[in-house]
Amino acid sequence: MVKIVVLIPTAGMRERFEKVVSKLVIPEDVMMIEQRFIFGTPQSLADNKDADILVARGMTYDYLHSLFPDKYMVRIRLTSFDIFDALIRARDNFHPKKIGLCLHNEEIGSLRNLEELCQASIDLYDVWDERSTNEAIRKGIELGTDVFVGAGTICGLCDKAGVPRVHIETKDEAIETALRSAVSAARTINMERTRSSLFHTILNNSEEAMIAISEDGKVLAVNNQTYRTFQLSTTERVEGQPVEKVYRKFNWRKAGREAGDSAELIEFKGKKFYVEYQKIIDDSAGSGMLIAVRSTEKIQETESKIRQSLTDQGLTAKYTFEDIKGISQGMRDNVRMARRYSHVDSNVLIMGETGTGKELFAHSIHQESSRSGEPFVALNCAALPENLLESELFGYEPGAFSGASKNGKVGLFELAHRGTIFLDEIGELPISLQAKLLRVLQEKEIRRVGSDRVKPIDVRVISATNINIEKQIEEGQFRSDLYYRINLLDLVIPPLRERKEDVQELVDFYLTQFACEMKRRIPRVSKGAARMLMEYDWPGNVRELRNICEKLIVLSDTAEIGEEELMQLKIFKDYQKRISKKQEKKDNYDEIYEQLQPRRKKQDIARELGVSRTTLWRMAKKQEKLNHLGE
Repeated sequence: MVKIVVLIPTAGMRERFEKVVSKLVIPEDVMMIEQRFIFGTPQSLADNKDADILVARGMTYDYLHSLFPDKYMVRIRLTSFDIFDALIRARDNFHPKKIGLCLHNEEIGSLRNLEELCQASIDLYDVWDERSTNEAIRKGIELGTDVFVGAGTICGLCDKAGVPRVHIETKDEAIETALRSAVSAARTINMERTRSSLFHTILNNSEEAMIAISEDGKVLAVNNQTYRTFQLSTTERVEGQPVEKVYRKFNWRKAGREAGDSAELIEFKGKKFYVEYQKIIDDSAGSGMLIAVRSTEKIQETESKIRQSLTDQGLTAKYTFEDIKGISQGMRDNVRMARRYSHVDSNVLIMGETGTGKELFAHSIHQESSRSGEPFVALNCAALPENLLESELFGYEPGAFSGASKNGKVGLFELAHRGTIFLDEIGELPISLQAKLLRVLQEKEIRRVGSDRVKPIDVRVISATNINIEKQIEEGQFRSDLYYRINLLDLVIPPLRERKEDVQELVDFYLTQFACEMKRRIPRVSKGAARMLMEYDWPGNVRELRNICEKLIVLSDTAEIGEEELMQLKIFKDYQKRISKKQEKKDNYDEIYEQLQPRRKKQDIARELGVSRTTLWRMAKKQEKLNHLGE
């Protein structure tokens, strides 16, 4: 309940005040009190400590302001028209030759004009309390003043001295303006009290110790947890005391000199705490600082829960650069480049055939980045139909479409906020969704399906593709502007057939891994089997090699894997057949090619073979390709 106290300058104005108050709409939580009459500046004004807002006029206002400098006050102001009106009444009623005009902090710029209008000289007296007013009256009488013009206190003292006076009346409009201002201030005070109450409720529900201090290190507010953490006595009030009263080793001065917020670890009675210093700057209240103190045990417990929650949702990266195997120069270069990519937030496009390990690189970049503690969200753009892909990426509002959840759904971009989203097979993204994805990357905000509001997001995008996007751009299947947006940094993962030196390391790694998982002994690989593995083209790349190693551990009961064990696998049977056929075709075309040596005109050679010149040309081209393959 906000209490407003209105101090009426003269007893005769009470009715006018009541009339104005009756017109106002006063909230239920505002109590209006009208005091009958306050003459001058009596000591009884000090009894208004319980008032939240004081409304007064003239020197009464000034005196109250000196008594309660921190209390909200509203002045009932005199206008130039009020003064002018009182001077005219003094002229008409008293026909004076000299007028004493008693005011405080009022400038009269056209005094000469007023004297001409009143047909009298005007002496201006600055009065601020009863003593200065009595002195003005005494001096005026000595100078032969015929009538005094002033506010309530002047008129009261003139009446006591038996001196003619005219009261400067305050118009109803000025009274109403002051009271409306007071009611408005009361609403604001109520809101601030509600906010303050809510703020303290929130602080006291926090598990952290929260301490607000002023610029000079005085405690402005603390929560209950501060008393528990630092074992403070409840009989002692710490507000207004130096913050060292709570804990003497707070480095708040050093934190205040540093740019931005800062933090430190402290130890108190055998326990460690993490302390954060956050600067607070308020134009009206000055600057200060908020000190938050958390138990390191609680932090570790919370982080463990967060990690477990993210793991349960599948929103964590599983691999690091240590999981990427390969001794080839190409792989070493890619790992070195990817590590550098980890230290920036630019988007990355990873290109390579299926099974080369693009996802491992995406996980590893996230794990080594500054976003490693935030979500890692992965989506295969080719795994969902177009109508589901949009809602999966951006989420949807309740009832956005038929079959939509009544609670709506959070999209993957929202889930990845402050973290990384991995868009695998982005080359398969429908052209209609490419424009929406481009907008998200440009504006850094998403709009759920069925929503008219946008939400800001902070997400790093790592994409991967196994197709030639540049060719898709030429065919109109992929937007060039989106391509340049996702391809700020790129990685090209070479296929396994182009880095045969990595095969043995990968075979050793996977055979060991699966043998340990299946509790089998780790088999050796014979030289012949190793040669077969090295010579195989691995069209499925590392994924295919991994599957073969797992199958060998399952099927092999011997201590050594030889050529016979490999030949039991379908892929090697087919591979040997393809090699044999390729060699046979090469031999046949070599024989034909010998006949096609250009010793004679092509027309004669074609006639001798019984084919056309076009067929002869095709045969020659085909032989060139076979020669190229055989090299």
